[in-house]
Amino acid sequence: MDAKSNQLPDDVEEQDQSEQCLRLTITVPKDATPESKLPVVVFIHGGAFFLGSGERKYYDPLTFCTQASDMGKPLVFVSVNYRLGALGFFHSPHAEGLMPANNGLHDQITAFTWLSRNIGGFGGDEDNITAIGQSAGGESLSLHNMSGRRMPLYKRAIMFSGTPLTMPDKTHSEHQDNFLEQANKLHIYTENLSSMQVAERMIKCDVSKIRDLAYVGSPCVDTEIIPHRGHATQRIIAAGKVSQISWLESQIISSCSYDGSISNIMMRGDDSRKDHAKSFIKISREVLNNPETLLQIYGIEETTTDEEALEKICQFESDIGFFSAALAVAKGTADKTSTYFQLFDLGNPFPGPLEQKRFASHTWDIVALLGAYEDRLSIDYAEKIREWRARYIKYIVDGEAPWARFKKGGKESMFVVPNEGPAKELTLESVLEGRLKDLLDLAKEEGSDGADKLWEGVCRRWLMKGE
Repeated sequence: MDAKSNQLPDDVEEQDQSEQCLRLTITVPKDATPESKLPVVVFIHGGAFFLGSGERKYYDPLTFCTQASDMGKPLVFVSVNYRLGALGFFHSPHAEGLMPANNGLHDQITAFTWLSRNIGGFGGDEDNITAIGQSAGGESLSLHNMSGRRMPLYKRAIMFSGTPLTMPDKTHSEHQDNFLEQANKLHIYTENLSSMQVAERMIKCDVSKIRDLAYVGSPCVDTEIIPHRGHATQRIIAAGKVSQISWLESQIISSCSYDGSISNIMMRGDDSRKDHAKSFIKISREVLNNPETLLQIYGIEETTTDEEALEKICQFESDIGFFSAALAVAKGTADKTSTYFQLFDLGNPFPGPLEQKRFASHTWDIVALLGAYEDRLSIDYAEKIREWRARYIKYIVDGEAPWARFKKGGKESMFVVPNEGPAKELTLESVLEGRLKDLLDLAKEEGSDGADKLWEGVCRRWLMKGE
């Protein structure tokens, strides 16, 4: 399902999920030796913390690595797997010994620790590692960056369409409630059992039954990795109230102009969801002080057809849950490390539910960067990607600034990869016109927590329940 829901070629074999997944895939130049000391790229895949794998065909890094070598900048590429869903993120604070928090994130740390000790044997330089994360992988890197960790995991970070705001973390109490709810679904009746007894019975269940719960994993706060208290809000992060990331040399933060494609495509196949405009209008009016402004920005009326409403609502999801969240992280961390901000607006070229080349869809940015399907693209289209990719290679290998640095408070610089014309540097001010400006103005009007109210109160409520 992951290829289809990302509108990518679906000639991808399915992979069985397993807790025995903790492995790396390492791609090296043929002539690399332990003395080569090549820059290292470590990729953390996405999948909402409950599906995916760094071994998926569309993440094949051969084109990326070949271009780097052709530029005279060879590197080592590493894809990391980590535990997902219940196996990676179930947690009970009352059964800590059996159900600890954030197993999936600790798996990632274990991978970086292993690489720091062993990547030299594959020709890599353990002191020159750049981490790339997409979606849940991008959020994972943001959490590691903000953890207050003293020892560095990597030198540079690249986060595509994933922040701690996009998939909010949960408190210990919320994890406990979910733990008991999922146990009941497994027919483990919790009323007269301690959490430790529930955990012991859960562990004895057939693991396939646990996976069939389709539990979407969520990181847990007030832990070693995420020390801050409560949910990470747009207001708190944008204000710079995050842990220091002094060991991180620099970062790239990016979002796609239509990251909501993932919801659009998946919801099209859900026959239980209909009357999108009416349900969205109802929620907006229940939650917001100025609901009509939001509906006007996106042109949503009760008579709007389901297909049109889905497109518009998922554009709102892209704007508030991905772009606005990425902007908040950029603003909140730009004074702590060199930060580069990007909007990827290059349309997905593959056929599917969404019109080809019109929507810069979720996951297409990382797939385009790594180049798995470059032989299926037109020459002009592929050349634009190669020029964009070259900036990343120079950034990874030489630490060269990919474009102008984002400096909080001034006329912040932004890099845009558009459908028409070459990629270009613009001021954030020039990008925040029309719809995006109106949305951010509305967030301010809604109060100090306006962006969170729009994302959590309206958009995520509609996505999860549609009521």
